Amino acid sequence: MKILVTGADGLVGSHFVDAYLKIPGSEILLTPNIKELDITNPKELSNYFSQHKPKTVIHFAAFTDVSKAEEERNNEQGLAWQVNVTGTSNIVQNCLAYRSFLIHISTDVVFAGRLEKPGPYKETDPPENNPDFLSWYGWTKRKAESQVTEKLPTYTIIRISNPTRAHFAPKLDYIRKILWLFDQKKLYPMFQDQYLTLTYINEVSKALMKILQEQKTGVFHVSSSDLFTPLELANYLLEKARGVKNQVKPASIVEYLQNSPSRARYPILGGLKTEKTQKELGVSFRGWKQIIDALIKEGLKI
Repeated sequence: MKILVTGADGLVGSHFVDAYLKIPGSEILLTPNIKELDITNPKELSNYFSQHKPKTVIHFAAFTDVSKAEEERNNEQGLAWQVNVTGTSNIVQNCLAYRSFLIHISTDVVFAGRLEKPGPYKETDPPENNPDFLSWYGWTKRKAESQVTEKLPTYTIIRISNPTRAHFAPKLDYIRKILWLFDQKKLYPMFQDQYLTLTYINEVSKALMKILQEQKTGVFHVSSSDLFTPLELANYLLEKARGVKNQVKPASIVEYLQNSPSRARYPILGGLKTEKTQKELGVSFRGWKQIIDALIKEGLKI
């Protein structure tokens, strides 16, 4: 059996590939890079499926630069839409044609995190349907989910939030960016009234192993078992990783959004609930402080 992994060289996908290949007798992994397989090119993708006939597809590939995506707002010819929506649509069409099972990696920001409809959100909660309440990145990932749920008879969606790992040289993540900004003396005030969850990438890989082994379908959430504010997370991180206390200045996301042209597009009360996922997969996810402790134990570095 062959498993196609898109985005296999990315922040999250590369960890899964490394972990999976350590399993004795594991299935064949197909891990093409973007030069070898462009998911926005329907003909190229169809030829790849025809040649390799993957039994399962794990779709990590995505345009994840939130700021750059926002510059493309309402532009369906932009890279964010083309990769996240058109690319996913192309994947779905080929999964239908070749009877491949799709595991689609999504995000917490398909939910708005508004005060009127706050998180954290359960696996069964419907994603936001109003693009005005989401970042453009969030909206493209929301529409990507629609491609999956509306066209495939069975599927798996895994939502993650602010993914982090101990090492990944090509790209900073949520945790390592805070450290980098602090080291550069560029750390800005952090929100004390925004609530989010954190995803430990090691736990994404473990959840995926379970889903593959047990052929689980449906929607799953992989994130910390508790919420954090960016202010308390940054202070805890800097105390543990840099030995400094209370060095971060507070800010208010409510005030920020009132003065921002993109108001209502940043989650205020966001995050993911994971109780259903933990029960169904028989796993236990760490709290955000435990995640930071684990990262430091692994040798957290920028």
